[in-house]
Amino acid sequence: MKLTGSYALKVALIYAAAGALWIFFSDSAVEQLAGDTALLTTFQTYKGWLFVLASAVLVFWLSWRALGDQEGLIRELRQTAVVFERTHEGVVLTDQRKRIASANPAFERMAGLSQDRLVGRDLAGLHSARHDDRFFADLERSVANRGYWNGEIWNRSADGAERPFLATVTDVGVDRGGNEQYAWIFTDISELKQAQKRLEHLAYYDPLTGLPNRLHLQDQLRRLLAVGRQGEERIAVLFIDLDNFRNVNDSFGHPIGDDLLVMVARRLRGGLPIGAGLAHMGGDEFVIHLSGPDARDGAAACARRTLEAIAEPFVLANRSEVYVSASIGICVSPDDAHSVTELLQFANAAMYQAKRRGRNTWQHFNTSMVQSASKRLQLDARLRHALDAEEFELHYQPIVGANPQYHVCGVEALVRWRSSDGRLVMPTEFIRATEESGLIVPLGDWVLEQACRQAAEWHRGGIEGVPVSVNLSARQFQTGRIAETVEKILERSGLPAGLLTLEITESMLMEQVQAGQDVLRRLRAMGVHISLDDFGTGYSSLSYVKKFDLDTLKIDRSFILDLAGRDSDRDLVAAIISMARCLRLKVVAEGVEELEQLDILTQMDCDSFQGHFFSRALPPGEVPGIVEALGRIRPDVQSSGR
Repeated sequence: MKLTGSYALKVALIYAAAGALWIFFSDSAVEQLAGDTALLTTFQTYKGWLFVLASAVLVFWLSWRALGDQEGLIRELRQTAVVFERTHEGVVLTDQRKRIASANPAFERMAGLSQDRLVGRDLAGLHSARHDDRFFADLERSVANRGYWNGEIWNRSADGAERPFLATVTDVGVDRGGNEQYAWIFTDISELKQAQKRLEHLAYYDPLTGLPNRLHLQDQLRRLLAVGRQGEERIAVLFIDLDNFRNVNDSFGHPIGDDLLVMVARRLRGGLPIGAGLAHMGGDEFVIHLSGPDARDGAAACARRTLEAIAEPFVLANRSEVYVSASIGICVSPDDAHSVTELLQFANAAMYQAKRRGRNTWQHFNTSMVQSASKRLQLDARLRHALDAEEFELHYQPIVGANPQYHVCGVEALVRWRSSDGRLVMPTEFIRATEESGLIVPLGDWVLEQACRQAAEWHRGGIEGVPVSVNLSARQFQTGRIAETVEKILERSGLPAGLLTLEITESMLMEQVQAGQDVLRRLRAMGVHISLDDFGTGYSSLSYVKKFDLDTLKIDRSFILDLAGRDSDRDLVAAIISMARCLRLKVVAEGVEELEQLDILTQMDCDSFQGHFFSRALPPGEVPGIVEALGRIRPDVQSSGR
């Protein structure tokens, strides 16, 4: 207990009471000894000495406690001073008029000014002009009402450079002179901002070709359609797909195939009509769009020029000369379609018709092509029967952790369709159909339950600490019942919640931000882990990643594919890993297929890896063996230096 004023007063009162009692009882004894003068004198002497001794002991004890408390206070003040001096965050104390009373060395470096030039200076003079009076009025109102404010603020250093900071302002009470004091803490987030800009660029542009991606294209078409409805404008979409492009990848490898795509993109861009736009949809698919009253005729002319341009030979990086052709589908709004979805869907259907006609040609969309929809209905019926007949099965691909040595730290459940003819159908052939038909919801629930049951069985069988990851579809998320479904499945299967990871995509969360936050909060409260899948291919906004309660980021395989050969991919992956570290998130790299990719990711301190380098997706019976025998899968992995 520290020696406070109230505690000292309590001790003094006890001492006074004890002294009064001592005087009273000792005087009573004196009356009985009044007849013996010598004994009375001796008693009075001892009585005085005893009182002096008690007083001395009390004074010593109080002084010792006071000195001890003073030493503790001095030690605490020294520790506080060390933190103030050595922290990397800039710390400033100001008065009510924002005049600087003191600043630590970190803030001196941020401002480019010494302590002598900072003290007495108005802190407002260091703020960027991009903040208006309303911004600071809101800041001061928050401090006055809540006692603190935190948010993003831009400051200007002595050389005029402006940088963003994450700032916290706190009312720390009054100083000895009775003046109100405020503590400002600044954390430099310049690097995070730069990473965010690069990631936001990825949301709208293809990293391989530099062209607008599907998301950007949809936004552009949406704006063009809005303008076209107000006049006589037509919008034409040319859906371009390279013919037999897979042969290039199979013959020369994916890096050479990527180089060819870049050359195709460059050639397409160079032949665009004035006012036309070009986008890369992914893979070997491109889209050209143009608008105007004569868009239909212009689209046909553009298609002819495009086929002629692509027909010219390409000289690859390995000096091989290849010839490429393309199939083009054309759809025009409002003649053929009235929405962005219809434009792209019908142009895609026309492109497939061009392929059926022999490739290296173009085809306008016509209503007869909608007959393909009947085939989709037939596929839907087969898929529903497959679900009822239990023709689906799960395979599991290991997720390999890097510390302290390579080990299986999880598995991802991947659905397969064992059709009635015995063929194993990959999800790329049927998942899109299940999403469009709504069948993805019962199929997704089935996958979740089977994966949890299997993981619980492994857990009871001695394979502990290996969680299972399950992909959630947008449709499942939109039902609003996913939290209840997960809770019931965990209860039925007996799987601990901590051994379940749910993988979601950025686009799923962006469609319903508030609802997504609520669902994730409920899932995390159960103990379920959340992973953001295919990171970098969607919105990839730092503000959104911060907003949602996540555990893991999974870097999309498109960034890993050419990690060894492309500096830009390495820089982007490094930026994602660095950002995840700042947000205290784990990182899983998808699509690891080569030792060189693994070495680069290991040097970047990536947490975990997933891909065919370690293992393909396995039937459940083979998973225990791969967990135990990971060290024998690739003995040369150990040469990577970990």
